[in-house]
Amino acid sequence: MSAHKIREIRKTDATWIFEACQDEQIKYWTTIPRPYLIEHAHAFVNGDFPEYKIWAIENEESKPVGVISIHGIDESGAADLGYFVAKWGRGKGAAKDAIAQVESYAKTDPSIKSIAACISDLNTFSQRAAEAAGLKKSDVATRTCRAGDLETSACMYRKMLY
Repeated sequence: MSAHKIREIRKTDATWIFEACQDEQIKYWTTIPRPYLIEHAHAFVNGDFPEYKIWAIENEESKPVGVISIHGIDESGAADLGYFVAKWGRGKGAAKDAIAQVESYAKTDPSIKSIAACISDLNTFSQRAAEAAGLKKSDVATRTCRAGDLETSACMYRKMLY
């Protein structure tokens, strides 16, 4: 049994998302606005950023520790995943557990044939989480990923569902 669960994002999640996004690691590896303001968090939970599906990741005490989303689904049916774990939730398998639960959701969505994550070649923590959830490094990404102020090369991590 997983120590973490995912649930639909709520408007009340804005405060902890804002706090989490002050962390240097989240700013370094993600495309969040800089500086990240409380207004950005409210816009995110209100759906002002185009995401196919967004969940909060909760620990065993039901405390939010991160976010995972499907950014979109491409023409081949690949669901493009993105995720972050707040500093207070790291090192306990939150990303791995959340990816596995998104996979379960994806199997119920007929438009999704695989799950995929574009991960910077420098982001070993995210690579390990994806691999622990069963995604395999498949190919060089056709896009780059952020690492601080740089755009870095990236690889795609994928798992076919059928």
